[in-house]
Amino acid sequence: MSTEVALIGFPRLQEQIATRLLSEHDVHVEHVGHEEAAARLQMFNLALFFWPDGGEVAMQRLKAMKEGLGDHVCPIVIVTSHTGQYTAQHSVGGNDGAEDIMLTPLQPHDVLQKLSKYTGAVKAKDPIAVDADFINPFVSGTVETLKQMAGMNCERTGLRLAPDATSTGFYSGTIGLSGKAEGFVSVTFSKDLATNIVCKMLSMTTEEVTEEDIRDGVGEFMNVVAGAAKAELVNTKHAFSLSIPQVFSGGPHTAAQPRGIPVFVIEFKADGERFDVLVCLRQTHS
Repeated sequence: MSTEVALIGFPRLQEQIATRLLSEHDVHVEHVGHEEAAARLQMFNLALFFWPDGGEVAMQRLKAMKEGLGDHVCPIVIVTSHTGQYTAQHSVGGNDGAEDIMLTPLQPHDVLQKLSKYTGAVKAKDPIAVDADFINPFVSGTVETLKQMAGMNCERTGLRLAPDATSTGFYSGTIGLSGKAEGFVSVTFSKDLATNIVCKMLSMTTEEVTEEDIRDGVGEFMNVVAGAAKAELVNTKHAFSLSIPQVFSGGPHTAAQPRGIPVFVIEFKADGERFDVLVCLRQTHS
């Protein structure tokens, strides 16, 4: 029996792309309009909900769909652009929110991971064997950056391969990498830990620090970590250039993961709280 997937409110081009990618698996795809989505979601195993750049109406539609589901389990994954991602982030998590986000242009690997994670319809492929020598510069960069910028000590507590590029903290800062190597690096903090770190960076109290201060601080922290790693890897096959940091807040978000590149999650602990650095990097063929 095939898995039933609803594509809700997709523009024609995005619908064609999503249908083509899903057709590679044992999945039956049906395009569902906004007006019928709330009443019909109980028929499906997974819903992909296209989120426009402006999110006010989309939030109302998402709420209606969740109410229409009742006790039926049908995970809703938001599909949106980088522009729409910021408003969509606030609708991920909790009983009334979507389960996850995918960014356009949709990537085959990301679609595979979501099908595996939320429906079990397909099994994710075994992790690709990669040269992990590039991990140490990000570890040392994180430890030194936290010490220098905030006067805090941290330690690495673990390293694992993740099935996708989902950051689980409240604040996440992400930088794209390109050049001899491609991918991204991301840091994800809990709300309390991010606030504590930025307060120390700026010599401010929690009463004085603002949301903008915290977002700027997380972005600058990630910028310095990536810059330190870049300096160590400059003469290696993993040399890269940096993009401008993007910072997201409000809960889990999923970065656009280049096809076939695994995500290493480096686990740290600072002041008794865990935070993660996600590294997705591989040598290009150019």
